[in-house]
Amino acid sequence: MVEKIVKSGKELKEKLSLQTHPLGIKFCKSKEEADGTGLRRFSERFGDAKVPICQAINISRTYGTPFLLGSENSFCIIGAISMGLLDEIPDYFEELIHPWHAKSKEAAEKIKENLKSRFLPLKSTYALAISPLERLKFDPDVLVIYGTPTQISKIAKAFAWHGIIPKLSFLGLAACSSISNSHITREPVIGIPCAGELVFGRTEETEISIAFPAEKIDELMDGLEGTRRILPYPVPKYLLYEPRILLEGYKISYKDYLEWKERRK
Repeated sequence: MVEKIVKSGKELKEKLSLQTHPLGIKFCKSKEEADGTGLRRFSERFGDAKVPICQAINISRTYGTPFLLGSENSFCIIGAISMGLLDEIPDYFEELIHPWHAKSKEAAEKIKENLKSRFLPLKSTYALAISPLERLKFDPDVLVIYGTPTQISKIAKAFAWHGIIPKLSFLGLAACSSISNSHITREPVIGIPCAGELVFGRTEETEISIAFPAEKIDELMDGLEGTRRILPYPVPKYLLYEPRILLEGYKISYKDYLEWKERRK
């Protein structure tokens, strides 16, 4: 399984011209399972800084660096809860939603219930193993790919080729919960960056993501080939047309030249 995913990761990066590395993520349930990945802890690589989950994802996919991330290095509490890294939910949790992310308590309640459905059980995860696919040495639970809307659309269409319809995930906060959501549902989930991911995680304005179960890698690769005719990548642009000059008086076209020649007769 690992060798197949490593090979697919290389093909994905090449075929879709991805600017950053596709990642594999494992929700390690114990210290023994985390140690079994052979990865060093985040603090061993980057020091004692605490980072949000989204920032950790971006560090790994940008630098190509694998590592283990536990609660001891987690900055964003909601993200850590989503991943099952904490053993309790603070009583001020609801205050984080209203008035910061919702106009009313009623709106906040809808966000809260949707968000909680994406939470893994408390303390179900000892550490997250995060690795670029090209350097993968463990069986991942979920794969995560960032790209432009067009690149992610191509991946989503590859799944749709098999009747697997990706969900769209956006709550305005805890965008990283698209990963835990995919892990829970075992379905592909398209994620739109939230406020924290854009401000703290430093995800680019031109990027969105898709998370999907590792066992669906065969459907993805087959779907990329199956949809090659209807949606190739790079996407071809229709260029067989004659331009129109929209600036009145800007005489650059052959028509202006022919009119000039006619006036000279």
